[in-house]
Amino acid sequence: MISLCPSARVNIFRPSHAACALAEYLECSHLTASVLESRNMTADSVEDLRAALAQPLEALLEPVRLGRNAADTAKRWKATENLGNVLVYGDYDVDGVSSTTLALELCRTKATSARFFIPHRDEQGYGLHESVLEELLPHGWDTLIVTDCGSKDTHILQRAVDAGLNVFVFDHHLPEGGEPFHPTVVNPHDGAGCDVGKSLSATTVLWAWAWIYDIVAKEDLRRALDLAALATLADCMPLTALNRSFVRHGLALLNRAPKPGLEALFRKLGMTPGTLTEETLTMRVIPCLNAAGRMDFADTAVAVLRNGREQEEQVDNLILLNKKRQALSGRISEEASLLLRDSPFNHVALGETWPVGVLSSVASRLCNQLSTPVVLAAPVRGGIRGTLRVPEGGDAMEILNPIASRLDAWGGHRFAAGFSVSRNNWDGVALYLEKSLAAVEVEEPLLDALERLPGDITLKEWKELQLLGPFGNGNPSPLFYAPADGAWGLLPLGKTGRHVQIEMDGSRILAFDGEKLREWFDKARGILYRPRIDTWRGVERLQYLVEYIVV
Repeated sequence: MISLCPSARVNIFRPSHAACALAEYLECSHLTASVLESRNMTADSVEDLRAALAQPLEALLEPVRLGRNAADTAKRWKATENLGNVLVYGDYDVDGVSSTTLALELCRTKATSARFFIPHRDEQGYGLHESVLEELLPHGWDTLIVTDCGSKDTHILQRAVDAGLNVFVFDHHLPEGGEPFHPTVVNPHDGAGCDVGKSLSATTVLWAWAWIYDIVAKEDLRRALDLAALATLADCMPLTALNRSFVRHGLALLNRAPKPGLEALFRKLGMTPGTLTEETLTMRVIPCLNAAGRMDFADTAVAVLRNGREQEEQVDNLILLNKKRQALSGRISEEASLLLRDSPFNHVALGETWPVGVLSSVASRLCNQLSTPVVLAAPVRGGIRGTLRVPEGGDAMEILNPIASRLDAWGGHRFAAGFSVSRNNWDGVALYLEKSLAAVEVEEPLLDALERLPGDITLKEWKELQLLGPFGNGNPSPLFYAPADGAWGLLPLGKTGRHVQIEMDGSRILAFDGEKLREWFDKARGILYRPRIDTWRGVERLQYLVEYIVV
């Protein structure tokens, strides 16, 4: 979705003569050299980056430390000849379903049976729930594996251990209020974990643990790198050298030999094998996998990620759920924007008819668009569930920590958190949140953009530039600036009237939902856009998409 951007927030870069010298030294295009120069990279720093990225996955994993419990947990796993009947308890987002799928794979030759349970977003909500576990435990489980949650649930984990279960937890969330981790928890944030480990998703925590401690054959783990890539991109984990390697290897696997369910999903989405990028995963595949847990049961996403071949019905269901999610998110985004604009609360909105499942994505969108912290909440059985998003300058966990005693449950990361609260406590919590969020000093980051018209970027140059990827958190995809100069025109795009395209210097730039912002195009100083490769009937071409209108 397009956002407005004050010109003061844009750092427009124009290449110097040094870019020509860098291009000659690296034997690359002037475009690639210009992007490198814009990121303050010299020939020496580029060579250092090349060396880091050229390291094999084994070398990148060697120094990784996953917390003080990792080694003991591996010894316990290996000492257990047969895990017996295993219950994998996961989470409903892509990292959750990916780590659930990976855990089931690790149990394939070491368990009598392995089944999974993922709580329903509306019925139970995020996390390990004691009431749910009490219902599950009497069904004859020997082992409990918890993924992408559990770090804050020391009491519940101890109850499971006391009940005789062999418990393993793989997570990357921080516990509430800095509480100590239970001995069954493998989490890089626990004591002996390293910075690289702390940048991992729950899926890659589990993957790295299995690799480092020889839990299964290395080749089996390599076949699960698709899960590592999906989880890393879905959870917006920083693209360290290790995470870039996970994404790069996972993408290669998805392009070369996708699992049957994912292959069916790609086909139904009209995606050509061999052309997947981190962008197509982030923009098209991951939303479909997420839609299962947001709109229905996450079990559908697990079914698609596993190796079964009868996946057509599940894939069709994922695509349908995602379309419903998109329509619902659009409506709630408009309603929430009006509430935040017109009510006494400018940061906290409660929608009595909103489904909880889509609130996190809408809150993220509004937080990014408005550059302000946002809480969106909706009623669930027995209370209110909310999602908190904060931009640079805020800390979601620090905001929630002072009211922990008034919340039924809470948890998350620095920029994103969720919580549950009773109806009786909502008014006081909402007032506290409004005051706290209004006091957050937002640090609006500068947007770096290379000045270049679309017609000056060739498909060959853009393909070469992809070698700097994968792009994502910590390694953003390059943005380009095109000044208005009164030399562009707006044309309709599509049948609905929502979208427009900018005609500029012989090129057309797509502006999705641009009709809402037509008046801003007329007085804009320029636009920030990014190219992407579009494949239609086997033919590749460059498309250009508006990201920001510079005013």
